[in-house]
Amino acid sequence: MRRARQASDALHGPPLPDTVMTPAILIALALLGPAHSGADSIPPSDSVRREVEVRETVLRHAPDVRRCYQDEGLRRNPELSGKIDLELTILPTGTVDSVNVATSFAGPGRHEVTTCVASRARNWRFDRGPYAVETVVFPFVFTPEERARMDRMVTAAR
Repeated sequence: MRRARQASDALHGPPLPDTVMTPAILIALALLGPAHSGADSIPPSDSVRREVEVRETVLRHAPDVRRCYQDEGLRRNPELSGKIDLELTILPTGTVDSVNVATSFAGPGRHEVTTCVASRARNWRFDRGPYAVETVVFPFVFTPEERARMDRMVTAAR
């Protein structure tokens, strides 16, 4: 069985405690809207992963996506901006079976960013269990201003 869930089903709700939120993660979470409560957070009996577990795993690996954008994209094109839709097919073993990266980026650095993100995401691990094979999509939005803000913070910290 293969179930598809959109990001709004997987990454909603308030930020998790002890999670460093980058501007890109905050933008992605803001795009997803408010959290659902009650029975929505309990997986149905057909064994779909709990949304909070999927969300925690993606948030844990979000810095990988950000590093790909900064190291591979902005290094080649300081004006590179856009959205990445990261589609993952997750097996019951918790391994990522396939990765598809769609992007609205244009210009130099686009290919390098998508290749880097796909390579990193293939190594992500989700909880193992009696789950169905499922496909989830996560949006990440990046702008060059993020790098400028980070550079200012580093300079101010010195």
